[in-house]
Amino acid sequence: MLKQRLEVKLQNKLILTVSLKQQLALLLLPKLELQETIKTELEENPFLEEVVNIEPNYEPVRDLSKYYEEEDEKSLSNRIPYKPSLIDLLDFQIDLEFEEIEKEIAREIVGNIDEKGFLTVSVEDISKKLKVSPQQVETVRQKLMRLEPVGIAAKNIKESLLVQYEELFGVDNIAQNIIKNSLDLINDMNSLTEKYTDIPEDKIKDVICNIRSLKPYPAINYFDEPVRYIEPDVYVYDMGDYFEVMVNEINIPKLKLTTSYRRLISDKTLPQETRKFLEEKLQKAIGIIKGIEQRRENLKKITQILVEYQSDFIRKGKEYLKPLILKDIAHQVGLHESTVSRIVSSKYVQLPTGILPLKAFFSTKLSSSTGDISTEKVKYMIAQLIENEDKRKPLSDQKIADILKDKGINVARRTVTKYREQLNIPDSRNRRMRK
Repeated sequence: MLKQRLEVKLQNKLILTVSLKQQLALLLLPKLELQETIKTELEENPFLEEVVNIEPNYEPVRDLSKYYEEEDEKSLSNRIPYKPSLIDLLDFQIDLEFEEIEKEIAREIVGNIDEKGFLTVSVEDISKKLKVSPQQVETVRQKLMRLEPVGIAAKNIKESLLVQYEELFGVDNIAQNIIKNSLDLINDMNSLTEKYTDIPEDKIKDVICNIRSLKPYPAINYFDEPVRYIEPDVYVYDMGDYFEVMVNEINIPKLKLTTSYRRLISDKTLPQETRKFLEEKLQKAIGIIKGIEQRRENLKKITQILVEYQSDFIRKGKEYLKPLILKDIAHQVGLHESTVSRIVSSKYVQLPTGILPLKAFFSTKLSSSTGDISTEKVKYMIAQLIENEDKRKPLSDQKIADILKDKGINVARRTVTKYREQLNIPDSRNRRMRK
């Protein structure tokens, strides 16, 4: 017979407060989205007000024109709109997040998503094609769904929403229940409260509000739409002996908490519902103010590390890019790898030579006789070999792999093929000069 007993058990559990959720959300926003978010909050949050008629406490962005040579096309490239494709974004993250066979599995999954971002084939079909176990494919898919955009490669809208909710708001059993079993009722509050009589109405309202903020389709931001111009999130100045990094905060309002509403919330005669509403708004306002500061500090810190480490890349060109992965940066700044990944995947930096995404500073590594070498360096070497080949006898991928091996770089033929295809270079048969 089993005996019942009472135990006191200590357990670590992360609880995301309203303030902390707001801080995490702002950390990930690019500048233009940050401006829109702050504008909306100023209109809706009674605890926030803009500080006006004061000098900004950050140095204005300088004129970058002296860094550019008019005879080159560099200045023109800074005005060209850029919209990375979904495949570009995912391919970058796959290189950083996966190793060896997992990369192949991840790319196969990505190759089978539809325009909405959902997986169109079964896990079993992919496992058979690649000759791996279904569990391996599912493990990669689960990790893939938590990259940007969150929910990508989900099997359906419910699974995508579940992952998005967990990533943004944490694990919530009530939210999971509503998404799985009552998604068709999210616009019918009366039906929901009748169905979930054991859950407080305020809690249901909060969950529904959160669900409505999610994307119905993970690839929705990559549907065909007018291309937008990029505004850099960070400016980098080459001072010769060092790089100066400045976060772009032009047109981002300075915020403070209003004093009148702070006094109001201390009124003991306030109805409970009103007090709860005001307390949540206050927490959100505090989160926004702290979030802007944290975003500035982390963005500057990450960029400073990136530009100092990749100084040769900035000054000499892409072939000088060193191997660098998310874990290296996460360790130095004290953030989780997934947080660093989201920060760099949506931010742009203005360099003396043009605008680049922060993710361009990362590259996976290959081994060589002289140490680790970045994949970008290897791609550059492949491109150079092909450019200088005898067009009557173009180099095969195996021959290129052999030449690289002679240079101390161990790379398989299929890897050369993959890099060549990423460079949009035809195979040797199609490169051969016709007589």
